[in-house]
Amino acid sequence: MADLVYLRYSTDKQTDTRQRHALTALLAAGAPVYEDPATSSRQLSLDRAGFTTLLHEPAVGDTIRIADAARLFRSVADILALRPVLIRRGLHLRVESGLPSGIGLASDDPGTTWRLVRGAISAWSSNTTSISWRRRVGRWESRPERSRRDPSAEPSPWG
Repeated sequence: MADLVYLRYSTDKQTDTRQRHALTALLAAGAPVYEDPATSSRQLSLDRAGFTTLLHEPAVGDTIRIADAARLFRSVADILALRPVLIRRGLHLRVESGLPSGIGLASDDPGTTWRLVRGAISAWSSNTTSISWRRRVGRWESRPERSRRDPSAEPSPWG
């Protein structure tokens, strides 16, 4: 049984340095590396060239290692499409850091399925809320009346 490393980053302005750091021990041991550089997370994992190559080369019982879940999937649909393929091929999937780390993502039990779906929804919700909040704060701070207003010059509403 071998360990296989999968790396992906979204744009050509990003790097895989943080992922390589999380997988240092595996890389130092000479684990084969499969990459999908500058690939959008909107593209399902099963449709990415590097990941498809990775799926066709390992033997039953091999483990695919990723730094964090967002490097492989970002949607519940992607998780639910990927898991049966891993199970059918007898592969294991391990996340080294982040939300589902330590869970056998290719495990064929209902508890794992529930934790994955719940975790993916939670991560998506948290990320969406954070982005929305940053946009609202940015819009509020960029208003001219907010940046130039002098509170002492305004009449008091109390008379």
